Amino acid sequence: MKKLLFALVAICCMTTLQAQKTTGDLSPLKDQTQINIKFDYTGVTYDGDSEEKYLKEEDNAKDAQWKKSWTSTFRTSIWEPRLTEDINNELVKKGVKCGSFPKATYTMVVKIKDIDPGTFAGPMSMPSKITGVATVYKTGTKDEIGAIEFKNVAGNPYFMTPKIEARVGEAFSNVGKVIGKRLSKIK
Repeated sequence: MKKLLFALVAICCMTTLQAQKTTGDLSPLKDQTQINIKFDYTGVTYDGDSEEKYLKEEDNAKDAQWKKSWTSTFRTSIWEPRLTEDINNELVKKGVKCGSFPKATYTMVVKIKDIDPGTFAGPMSMPSKITGVATVYKTGTKDEIGAIEFKNVAGNPYFMTPKIEARVGEAFSNVGKVIGKRLSKIK
């Protein structure tokens, strides 16, 4: 059983690493100490469905406050801080910090394209997965210097909770690690 579990985790990790792609030239970031970060959820889908359809399907299970929190509080209080924290954990040795730095030379826009919320079913639970792209621009312009694409980055497969927002937060955390590792390799 342990060997099977280990093999599944290894396959998930390899798939996640293979699904990532960097384009452009991110080398101008190597001497930066701060990178401004913004998030964009425009047109985000949930397991391929529109946000409107996803929230409508959650009608019976969730109350109005939860739905309001889904598009506001969960993003700003759980998901975005988890992603930013894990980027910074990966960059600590480089002396670079990502966050709300509007005067930084470069801004990274993390565009979330799809969120698969995963499922809670005890030992058969499935982690949340995030797909999107982190594009770096010269602040105040549309001059793109590079981008880091991420596809189906899964949350912790051992993190089993019925709280969808927490499962999604785990995936955002791993997206932060993916972006941070890519940025830490800039030479």
